[in-house]
Amino acid sequence: MKFICSLIAIFYALVLSAQEKKSVAALNIETSIVIDGVLDEPVYSVSEPAKDFVQLQPYNGKPSMQKSEVHILYDQTAIYIGAVLYDTAPDSIFNFLSERDIIGMSDYFGIYFDPYNQGQVAYGFFVTPAGVQTDLKAVKSDYDYEDPNWNAVWQSKTRMTDEGWIVEMRIPYSALRFPENGGGTWGVNMFRNIRRYNSNNSWNRVDLQISGIIHQEGQLTGIKDLKPPVRLAISPFSALYTQTGSGNSSPGLKYKGGMDLKYGINESFTLDMMLIPDFGQIQSDEKQLNLSPYELYYSEKRQFFTEGTELFDRGNIFYSRRIGSAPKFSNRIYNDITVDEVVSYNPTETQLLNTSKISGRTKNGLGLGLLNSISLPSYAVLNDTITGGKRKVLIQPLTNYNVIAVDKTLKNNSYISLVNTNIIMADDPFVTNVTATDFQLQNKTKTIAVKGKGGISIRNENEKEAGFFSTLGIEKISGKLHFGISERICSDKFNPNDLGYLQRNNEVNINSYAFYSNRDPFWIFRETHNYLTWNHNRMYREFAFSNNGLFLNSFSIFKNNYCGLINMWYTGNKFDFYEPRVVDRFYLEPQNFRYELGLWSDSRKALNLGIRFKSTVRDETGRFANGANLGGGLRLGKKFQLFFGTDINSEKNNRGFAGLKSTMDSIIFARRDIKTIENSISAAYTINNKAGVNLRVRHYWSGASYKEYFRLNEDGSLDPDPSYTGNHDENYNLFNMDLLFRWVFAPGSELTLAWKNSVFDNQRVVMKSYVENLGNILRSDQSNSFSLKVLYYIDYNNLRKKRDYF
Repeated sequence: MKFICSLIAIFYALVLSAQEKKSVAALNIETSIVIDGVLDEPVYSVSEPAKDFVQLQPYNGKPSMQKSEVHILYDQTAIYIGAVLYDTAPDSIFNFLSERDIIGMSDYFGIYFDPYNQGQVAYGFFVTPAGVQTDLKAVKSDYDYEDPNWNAVWQSKTRMTDEGWIVEMRIPYSALRFPENGGGTWGVNMFRNIRRYNSNNSWNRVDLQISGIIHQEGQLTGIKDLKPPVRLAISPFSALYTQTGSGNSSPGLKYKGGMDLKYGINESFTLDMMLIPDFGQIQSDEKQLNLSPYELYYSEKRQFFTEGTELFDRGNIFYSRRIGSAPKFSNRIYNDITVDEVVSYNPTETQLLNTSKISGRTKNGLGLGLLNSISLPSYAVLNDTITGGKRKVLIQPLTNYNVIAVDKTLKNNSYISLVNTNIIMADDPFVTNVTATDFQLQNKTKTIAVKGKGGISIRNENEKEAGFFSTLGIEKISGKLHFGISERICSDKFNPNDLGYLQRNNEVNINSYAFYSNRDPFWIFRETHNYLTWNHNRMYREFAFSNNGLFLNSFSIFKNNYCGLINMWYTGNKFDFYEPRVVDRFYLEPQNFRYELGLWSDSRKALNLGIRFKSTVRDETGRFANGANLGGGLRLGKKFQLFFGTDINSEKNNRGFAGLKSTMDSIIFARRDIKTIENSISAAYTINNKAGVNLRVRHYWSGASYKEYFRLNEDGSLDPDPSYTGNHDENYNLFNMDLLFRWVFAPGSELTLAWKNSVFDNQRVVMKSYVENLGNILRSDQSNSFSLKVLYYIDYNNLRKKRDYF
């Protein structure tokens, strides 16, 4: 206890003085502004601009290498930005076309607004010289997170001049959330990136030795007497689909229709709703062969579940991919099937009827979120091989998914949250309920943080099951040196995976780290970041030792803008309680040392390359693993970009779980060779800043050749088992191609045309030649999906203006 008190005292002794914030006044106007990139309206000449930008990189805090002036105006409908971005060499401005929300390698200007001035949530609007828009939502968490999935409808226009370039924006109040009467003082910061210098700049200084950027914003004064507008927008859509291959006897044509709705309940909260959701045009998942005991994690790509969901991410108990995923009880059909029946149809996803979310934050810093989805019943179809009859088996009834989140902003950029997830099914006893809390407490100078999480899960399927987890840590979060220590406890009964994602429970982890970051250029380096961590792991049940590990990461950017990476891991002898797939059994994994080296060329160049090499050596004769990755990008002209990557991994004499003997009295492990090759190509041709074509091609092959089988002993060792005759060889091939044309034909409205090609093949005979595998997969039965979707954005305020006009 004395040691902990002393440690806290040392932490609180490490303080920095508070930073003075800049201030700029917004000018209230009554004249109209034409968004044309020409700042010729008289109001610009009487507006006092924000200026004197300073660098984030490479020389944090020093004056910007180029001059910038930004005017901020407002009326009763919108806020206007007029930015003059001077440049002594306008021909050197990086000015490339890209898809909306992708800045790429262009210069850019952007502004962040924090209407509640709390340093917790800020709305960002960015634009490149070519007029490509990007909007972001910055959210305070352990470290500030910029959400690129947040979208708003706003106007912008850019213009190149002999003195640089100009940006003009109109941001309607419907794109923001702010207090009644405007709130008086907003938080604001402006950013400008000058690519040829690789220099990022801000109006109010952002000290990179202080964690987070939102609370390091300046002040925007003068905004008053505003009435928040009615925030109501609907986006009806229509979509046509046709699919061929993979068992489809005829292409057919399927129509889908639905509507997205966004409604501002009040100044703080917004309702988002999707009626009959359609996600058929999202990018294909990067599936792969999985020999581990853990479920693979796939990132969320459906915009509804990525936009504005930061409140639901607190506590780490919500994984949105569970909503609309494969039916919960797909395996039940095998308990119900007769000897004369075969499964003719078993759906891989559930059909959502609707999904809605309400989220927002009050002026007092109280954040609330509610997410609800309902899926229709799912049925598998069984065919009787004798009579030819068919019958349906219910594999998931009508299901309600619910997530509730409450978050309270505290002083000093601190917060505390409470999140609950639950699932209820119609006429089924299955129920799951998980509740978690998440908090961060910082001292006044924002140099020390106490962080914690905790939760309980209750499931009721065959029998009631309850478990818990908790995490508590303390960190120094300012200066060049950050460090901290934390402990996490997760009981063997904690299970959030019905609506969350957790690889392992039944663990006790102690983790300590030190992070040293030097962003001041010196010698050949532009900046360096070095991370060292040590962890000690035990099992929660019986407190059995698992392993110790040490990890070192060093990442550097050189003055020539090349990047270098060195990673090293050391893991001692490990008692792996998860690989055997049987409770209280373990496999004794020998100690290992891994390292990874990487080098990337200057990403500003038209052609840039990167290479990584990694290797693992284990304390076991003949067992090792090597891997290499080569990737890069090619930019041709202003409109075309190509990205490519090749990843090769080879493991010799890997040891892993193979199966259980039919008598269930022996756990079988195997010695196997695993080789994986993945190739991917992404190409983008941007017609203009409203239309473009994207192509992504991926081929993944993994072959696992099983050489010898063993019996797992009680002490974790392996003994040869020549009597085992199972065949577990796998030759896993997957080929995907996604081609998408997107045209934003009006603000917030778009037309998309997509072609998705997919081929999958998994055999028990390993083909070791990559060329042979590629040829075989291309000759296999292919699935092709073609779709056309039109979504039209309708803003109530625009309709009202037209009505008033007529």
